[in-house]
Amino acid sequence: MHTIKFVASHTGLSPHVIRAWERRYNVLTPDRTLTNRRLYTDEDVEKLLLLRKAVQSGHSIGQIAALPLPELHQLLLKHSPEVLGQSVISHSAVQGAEGGDSYLGQGVLAVQKLNSEGLDLILRQATISLGTIGMMEHLLLPLLEYIGEAWREGEVRVAQEHMASAVLRTFLGRMLDSTCPPELAPFLVVTTPTGQVHELGALIVAVTAVSEGWRVLYLGANLPAEEIAGAVHHVGARGAALSIVYPPDDPRLPNELVNLRRGLGEGVAVLVGGRSAEGYRETLDRIGATLITDMKETRAELENLRRAVKS
Repeated sequence: MHTIKFVASHTGLSPHVIRAWERRYNVLTPDRTLTNRRLYTDEDVEKLLLLRKAVQSGHSIGQIAALPLPELHQLLLKHSPEVLGQSVISHSAVQGAEGGDSYLGQGVLAVQKLNSEGLDLILRQATISLGTIGMMEHLLLPLLEYIGEAWREGEVRVAQEHMASAVLRTFLGRMLDSTCPPELAPFLVVTTPTGQVHELGALIVAVTAVSEGWRVLYLGANLPAEEIAGAVHHVGARGAALSIVYPPDDPRLPNELVNLRRGLGEGVAVLVGGRSAEGYRETLDRIGATLITDMKETRAELENLRRAVKS
C-alpha cells in the first residue's frame, strides 16, 4: 500500500488533483489508516498513471474516470499509442483538465507558500468573477476541504492552516459587514453552540444568508443555548443557524440543543450544518431541527423559510 505522496511522485499528479478526481469523478476509493490517511494499491497507481496519460492526449477525465484498467489500456493503444510510453505530463495540462479550477489552484498555491495577501486577492478576484455564491461553491469550500484533507495527510503545516483560516475569517467578516440587506428582511441568528470553536462554517452560512436577502446577526463561536435563544428573541429572528464541526460526539451538546429548542419555543426554525452535525442527528430530529449537508441545501432551506415568513 502506498501513501498519497508516493502516488503523486510516481504519477506526476499533485495530491490536490488526485483528491479532486476522487471527489468529483469517483476515480478511486482508497483505503484509510486509523488516522484517516489514504492508502493506495499498485492497481490504483497504475490507473491514475493511465488516466493522466489519457488526459494528456485529450480525453475528458469525466468521460474516462469509470473505465477499468483493461479499457484504459485499449483506449490509449487505439487513440494515442505513443502516449503509453511517456512518463511526464505538464502541470498545466492536468490543471486544465479539471476545468474551472484556476482560482482553486491559485488558492492552494497561496496556502502552500504562506502568501496571505495573495490568498486574499484570489478570494476577491473570484468573488468579482463568480459572484458570492459561486466563489464559495467553487473556491472557498473546496479550498477548506483541501486544507483539511492535506492537514490529515501531513502535507499542510499548522502554520499554513492557521494562515488560511485567518485570511478566510477576515475575508468573510468583511463581506458580512459590507452588505446591507433590506430593512424589512427577516432576521437569522448565526453562531456555533457551546464547545464548537470553529467558526468558518458559521461565517459561510452568514454570508450565504445575507446574499439571499436575510438580515443576519452573527454571534461568533461557542455560545451557550440560553444566550442564543435570548439573541433570537431580542431581534425577533425567524431562525437560528448553527455550525457543528468537531467533535461529532460531545456528550454535552445534545443537552445544549434540547435547551436551545426549549428556549426558542416551537415557532423558530433551527438549521444545523457542519462536518460533525450528522453525529447529532437523533437529537436534531427530536428538537425539530433541519440538518443541512451542503450549500445547495442551505440556500433551499433559507428560501423555504423566507417563503413561510411571507405567508
